[in-house]
Amino acid sequence: MKEYNIESRNRFDVVKITHLVEEAVKESKIANGLVLVFTPHATAAIAINEYEPRISDDYISWIKRVIPPGAGWKHDEIDDNAHAHIASLVIGQSKVLPLSGGRLVRGTWQEVLLLEFDGPRRRTLVIQVYGL
Repeated sequence: MKEYNIESRNRFDVVKITHLVEEAVKESKIANGLVLVFTPHATAAIAINEYEPRISDDYISWIKRVIPPGAGWKHDEIDDNAHAHIASLVIGQSKVLPLSGGRLVRGTWQEVLLLEFDGPRRRTLVIQVYGL
C-alpha cells in the first residue's frame, strides 16, 4: 500500500493524480491485477475522466448546480459543508482500475482525479495494487 498527501488549492478543486497511481504501480512490481485508488475523506472524491481546464471547471459547475452549497442543508447548521459530503457520497471515495502488463488500463483521455469539495485541504490518497 502506498500513501500520498495531496494539497488542494481551492474550496472546489480538481487535482490530476494519475502520475501518483502510476508511480505506485511501478513500485509494486505487479504486472497484472487491480489498482484501488481511495481517499479516506468524507468531503472529497475520486473520479476517472478527462483532465482539461474547461472540463474540470464544468465538473465543479455541475456539482455546484446539482448539489449547491448553502441550499439549506441541515448539516450546514453544524459545518458549512453539507454539499461536500453529498457530492462525495454521490461520486464516491474510491475507484478500481485494471492493471495489465504493468500499466493502468484506461482510455486515451482518461486520468485519475481527486475532486475537492471542501478545501483547500491536505488530502490523503491511498493506492493498493493487487496482483492476480
